[in-house]
Amino acid sequence: MKASRVMTKTVQCIKPDATLEHAWDLMQQRRVRHLPVLWGDKVAGILSDRDLLSVASRGVGGELVFPTGTVADAMTTRPFTALPTATVSTLARLMLDAHIDSIPIVNKDDTLVGLVTSADLLELLTEPDQVSDVLPFSFALRRPDEVMAVETRA
Repeated sequence: MKASRVMTKTVQCIKPDATLEHAWDLMQQRRVRHLPVLWGDKVAGILSDRDLLSVASRGVGGELVFPTGTVADAMTTRPFTALPTATVSTLARLMLDAHIDSIPIVNKDDTLVGLVTSADLLELLTEPDQVSDVLPFSFALRRPDEVMAVETRA
């Protein structure tokens, strides 16, 4: 299966000169954990909730307080990216090896066209009857109490 099948196509993005507090508010409003950072239409970096939490402190009332600064100060620059034709297994391996939870999907001009997150990949496991791009048939997962029957010939 290809990235183009599982990626989120309508991606909330942010500019590098946005404030850290604005980025956090946007993540909370949109219920996302990753914001691709765009310079024009090109991916300049990616900002995760972990990036923001690592620079935040707790205020008197327990609320998060962000330092004066911009998204460019906290984002991961030059993030791993992939083409829409990348396989989901390649994306999963990259996420595991690099300890990341999202990969911006770009076209050959390096323009953002989508985002694949670890949640997108996990969602695939909840749809066992999906027809694969690769296999010419669908499959169903066994229940834990099912035993595979083995035919023996005498």
